[in-house]
Amino acid sequence: MRKYLLVAALCLLSACGHGIDGTYTDAMGVAKYTFTSGGKVTIEAMGISQETSYVREGDTLKVALPQKGASLDFTVGEDGALTGPLGIRLEKVGK
Repeated sequence: MRKYLLVAALCLLSACGHGIDGTYTDAMGVAKYTFTSGGKVTIEAMGISQETSYVREGDTLKVALPQKGASLDFTVGEDGALTGPLGIRLEKVGK
């Protein structure tokens, strides 16, 4: 029983621990998100650049917003693209 609990815990930790890295942009090039494996992301949109943090929990990527406790949630697709609210789709640049 203890062995199964250990395996389950390791699987859970590995699912939560996978970061994401690289630059992702929308089809029109309006927004650009540059992720680093250290949990930081730089968001550039309309000439404004801001660094914030992100956490990946399985297939969900939560990008912290400046407001405390708020996040912008993306789903990581099988193709690696990020899909967010209102149909936002970000694809990796230079795959």
